Amino acid sequence: MSQGRVESMVDEVFNDRSVAVVTGASSGLGYAVASLFAQTGYQVVLVGRDPSRVTAAIERFPLDIAPFASGYACDVTDQNDVQKLFEFVKIQYGKLHVLVNCVGKSDRGLLQDISAKQMQHLFEVNVLSSLYCTQGALPLLEQSGGVVLNVGSLASKVGARYIGGYSTVKHALAGLTQQFRLELKHRGVHVCLLSPGPIKRSDEGQRYRDQVDSNLPDQANRPGGGTRVKGLSPEYVAQVALTMIQKRQADRVLPRYLRLLIAIGNMWPRIGDWLLLKFTSSKN
Repeated sequence: MSQGRVESMVDEVFNDRSVAVVTGASSGLGYAVASLFAQTGYQVVLVGRDPSRVTAAIERFPLDIAPFASGYACDVTDQNDVQKLFEFVKIQYGKLHVLVNCVGKSDRGLLQDISAKQMQHLFEVNVLSSLYCTQGALPLLEQSGGVVLNVGSLASKVGARYIGGYSTVKHALAGLTQQFRLELKHRGVHVCLLSPGPIKRSDEGQRYRDQVDSNLPDQANRPGGGTRVKGLSPEYVAQVALTMIQKRQADRVLPRYLRLLIAIGNMWPRIGDWLLLKFTSSKN
């Protein structure tokens, strides 16, 4: 077989693949999503703020899927940076089918103590990043009839102890997601929200230690601010994200049994508050 024919066959493989952009892909859930998508037939663009971490993430990909991954360093809270990201996607691939907004940041503390600067930063990372990326990706997604998946949190649905700022901005992300879904439906673009509980991490119990005020209990440093919900593996959450995109589902809560409790809380707020306090209590 000639070299030209080999190159042609490789080009066909790449051209046949749908293209997905995953933000926050250098570690954690974002990395799990990008890896799974590459394994299941996507050409994936891993987006992260730190170029070295993005490169290192791609180098961790198995050899058989590494050719289907590329990286792009971008600050997704900077609208100009985001515009350049999607110009790159257009030039490099000429198409886009999926955008996964996986960038997020939590906090620890009481809402009564949070500063305007802290709240603004949380809003930029958790909400404006998704706004900018969705706006930037829209022309390409409209051409393909594509999907936007925003990664929220249980905190998108309910309040919780010690993560008041995070809960506030994740509720805003839920509103942004539904509004985009309504606005873009007639343009063929589907927008959905995945709201998982705490996700297992290698640094559990340490990540927020320097943010926890001495007046707060030790549980504030734990995942979800100490919520008594078992941690989810990033691989499992990534699989749910893929299913939502493939089936164009609108909204998923993980673990699934909490959806009923959330519905009860919405219908009867006093019962909802009691359930929330129970699930975030430090007592067994």
